[in-house]
Amino acid sequence: MKLVDSHCHLEAPEFSGNLETIITDAENAGVVKLITSSVTWDEWPLSKSISDKFRSVEFSIGVHPWYVSEKDLDIRNKLEASSGNGAIAVGEIGLDRKIESPPFELQVKIFEEQMKFAVDANLPVIIHCRGAFNELIESVNRTGVPDHGGIIHAFSGSSEIAEILIRKGFSFSIGGTLTYKLSRKRSEVMKLIYPNHFLLETDSPDIPPAGTEKPNVPANILLNLKAASQITGRPEEEIAENTTENANRIFGLDI
Repeated sequence: MKLVDSHCHLEAPEFSGNLETIITDAENAGVVKLITSSVTWDEWPLSKSISDKFRSVEFSIGVHPWYVSEKDLDIRNKLEASSGNGAIAVGEIGLDRKIESPPFELQVKIFEEQMKFAVDANLPVIIHCRGAFNELIESVNRTGVPDHGGIIHAFSGSSEIAEILIRKGFSFSIGGTLTYKLSRKRSEVMKLIYPNHFLLETDSPDIPPAGTEKPNVPANILLNLKAASQITGRPEEEIAENTTENANRIFGLDI
C-alpha cells in the first residue's frame, strides 16, 4: 500500500534529534509522502530544510491562527518573497473561535490575506478550523478558493458543513480521532466525504490514536487507516489507494 500523511508537523521539537528514525519508520509503514506544515513564518526555513533532506517529505508554509500577531499583517509580502522555495501548499492557516487570543478579528485578517495569496499563486491550502465553520465559509466567499482547492484538516464539522465546503472545492483530512469512540456524526461525515474527498493524516506529534502515547508519529497512520476501514466498511487497501489519489490530485505529488 502507498499512503500519504497529508498533515503533520515534523518541525516539532518532540522530533528534534530523532527525525531520521521517525521518517524511516513511516516509510516502512508504507508512507510514500509526508506533508509537513509550518505554523509560524519564522519556521518556514526549517520546513524547507526538512523537505530538502528527506525525499519523502513535502512542505507547506503559513501562519496558524494560534500564533498570528500584528507583525503578520504583512504576511502577503512574506509569502510572495518565499514563493518559488518549493512549498506545495499554503498552510497551516485558519480560524479558531475556541481560543481567547489572538483576537478573532486579527485571525480573520491574516487568514484572508493568506487565502488571497494562495488563490493568486494557485497553491492548495491546509486549513485549521474549530468553532468557526460559518465564519470560514464567509471568508472563503470573500477570498475565493484556489483551483486545486485544499483540505480542512482534523475536520470536526457536520455533514451539512462538509457538503457546503465540498461545493467550494475542499476535501477533508482526518487522523487520530477516527480511532476514538464511534460517533454518529463522524459516521455521517465519512459516508459523505469517502471516497472522493477524504485524506488520511496524523497531525503528529499531536492527536495520537486511541491507546497510543504522545508524541504521535507518522507511522501511526496505519491505525487511522484501520479505523477508517472499520467506519466505512471498505478494505484498507481500497482506502489507501483512494486517499493517496486524492492527495495526489490536490497537492500534485506525482506518486
